Amino acid sequence: MNGFESLLYPYPVPHFFEKHWNKAARFIPGENPNKFSHLFGWNQLNQLLNYHLIQYPDLRFSRDGESVPATPSNQWLEQLHQGATLIIDSVHERVPELEKLVADVRQETGYRGQINLYCSPSDQQGFNCHYDSHDVLILQIEGEKDWFVFPETVPFPVSGMRSKDQIPPDVPPYLECRLQPGDLLYIPRGHWHYAIASSNPSQDDYSPSLHLTLGIDCQTGLDWMNWLGKELQENPQWRESLPVIPSGERTAVQPYMEQLRDRLVEFLQNPETITRYLNYLNYSDRTPLPFAFPHQLGSQIFDAGLETRFIPSALHPVQIVCIEGHQTQVIIGAKQATIKGISTDIVEKLFRPGGFSLLDLADWCPSLDVETGVIPLLTRLVTQGILFVDSSSSIEG
Repeated sequence: MNGFESLLYPYPVPHFFEKHWNKAARFIPGENPNKFSHLFGWNQLNQLLNYHLIQYPDLRFSRDGESVPATPSNQWLEQLHQGATLIIDSVHERVPELEKLVADVRQETGYRGQINLYCSPSDQQGFNCHYDSHDVLILQIEGEKDWFVFPETVPFPVSGMRSKDQIPPDVPPYLECRLQPGDLLYIPRGHWHYAIASSNPSQDDYSPSLHLTLGIDCQTGLDWMNWLGKELQENPQWRESLPVIPSGERTAVQPYMEQLRDRLVEFLQNPETITRYLNYLNYSDRTPLPFAFPHQLGSQIFDAGLETRFIPSALHPVQIVCIEGHQTQVIIGAKQATIKGISTDIVEKLFRPGGFSLLDLADWCPSLDVETGVIPLLTRLVTQGILFVDSSSSIEG
């Protein structure tokens, strides 16, 4: 299971998107306290704090709903003892398992995600009641946390519409739940919420809470308008100055504006306009293609001989296009390559998720000479960072 399926299990993904996505918060019990243990835990947090240089504001504290000024590392423990919540932004950029999760969700939803970490002492509230301008999934890793979710007051807020400038709803929460390890909570953007780390004094349990928040930043019609503005600025007609407007006289400028309107309508009615935007959505905000040395420097690529295996990036979709002249264009992330000499259906096999070996390629395309065709082609794709040597197979061999 990948992405949403693994997060929501056993709740069905289609039902979630139909009934809850952008509509209402949903609490999903995990049934297994170790459900998210493969993603993160105390050991990973200790690794981040001990061996990564994470500076303010990427690492910060919040206490009683207020942000704490930049804190030196020798005072981090003191802040936690005083009841502050530790926050690390974009933790997925430092933990491979979380990077893979964000990439899977990006592939399944079409939108970029970000994972932040929150560690709260028991009985503490890190933030006041607020809403987010993106959808969030809360993954409880350790400890327990009580959540309270209220209706929206600003439908579908965007980043500039901050909750601190709004008045929270004066109604009871429509959802109250206690997250335990393995549980998940979904909160749509715009829905007010706050949380308090739980404790159980009767059992002398004052365990801190550790959770991850996966934020998903969906595109809106406003984002499309912003993209259109950037596209139109490439055309000098849209960069021309408007006619002068002496003393507010609009006689000269109104016909000019009507011409621009007609050009805009024509631009929008061109099917290629929407196609280009959809292509932009598909390949923008992707995780950068990984480095894989020494292979990308042309060294040790074929150390396993004919058993050498090659795999595409698991974090990036591949677009394969047949072009004129019996050529195939491969687009992955921000990179592209043109492959000649083999058919498009063979190229598609080169980028299948399971990978392939030199022996596989010899079976698929027996007419392709190994020395003059196969090795130069694979060397080029590897050194360009488009294909990767499957190092695990080399180790096993």
